[in-house]
Amino acid sequence: MTAYLEKLQLYYEEEIEGEAYFARLAARFADPDCRRKLHLLAEVERHAAAGVAPLIARHGLSPRARAALTASGHAEADATALDWSALMAGMRQSYPGYLAAFAALEALGPPEDRDLLSFLTEHEVAAIRFLEQEALDPTRSTAPLETYLATAPETWRAAAA
Repeated sequence: MTAYLEKLQLYYEEEIEGEAYFARLAARFADPDCRRKLHLLAEVERHAAAGVAPLIARHGLSPRARAALTASGHAEADATALDWSALMAGMRQSYPGYLAAFAALEALGPPEDRDLLSFLTEHEVAAIRFLEQEALDPTRSTAPLETYLATAPETWRAAAA
């Protein structure tokens, strides 16, 4: 259980860093279409973090301060070259590995956590679909991100009912 909780907290923190990373990149890109897509990616990271926040609370975890995570995400963005094609190619290469890591976290988690863990994994699926579509037809690439943002974990839906 310790390995699960450590990874859960780490991945939650990485979502917060990811939100800051994409938001900072969006501010640095001049092209409005690139900025819009990066803002959507930031929103997907925020949505994923919000989705698993109940697990962080349920397990009494203490993530690093949001300010520190935001600063880390900003620093990573500041070190990233502003070349859209290279950014997308790098993400297409690395993101499938993240998907495997999120799937492994799901397998570690207890059954009562699985719906929220699945929601977390699905954000990576949406990002990969975005990247694939961006390579094929950039005019339609944001649909997977928008679809993910329109969904909520089962526990959110149950609480709203």
